[in-house]
Amino acid sequence: MSSIIKELWIFSKEGIPIIEITDDTKLDKYLMGSFISAIKTYSQHLSEKGGLNCFIMENCKFTVKSALYGNSILVCKTESDIKEKKITKICNVIVRIFEELYDVDDLKNWNGDLAFFDKFKEKIELYFKMSNL
Repeated sequence: MSSIIKELWIFSKEGIPIIEITDDTKLDKYLMGSFISAIKTYSQHLSEKGGLNCFIMENCKFTVKSALYGNSILVCKTESDIKEKKITKICNVIVRIFEELYDVDDLKNWNGDLAFFDKFKEKIELYFKMSNL
């Protein structure tokens, strides 16, 4: 995992967990997905600029990015003192890698087999290794 990003999830826009990259989480990914999906949808109704970008809980910051034209949601967990600009740069790279490998039809036709996303996990792990050099 990255020295900055402690945990990473990708959810469908409905909140279904697609990808989880974490060493040891105490968060329920299904509850987290439902929460993120609901709060992102609600915040989009309140804001003209796309809604929720990040939130802080205790000493953790959760950065939220849309991918695949809003059909999936990336969430990265970092320590709360990490600069937003740095997190956004990393999240944009992660979204770009995800969008290079998959498209909206892939998500719509996905049968629930998590092995489908193994290639993404491999590329992300390589990216984190290279960025830690």
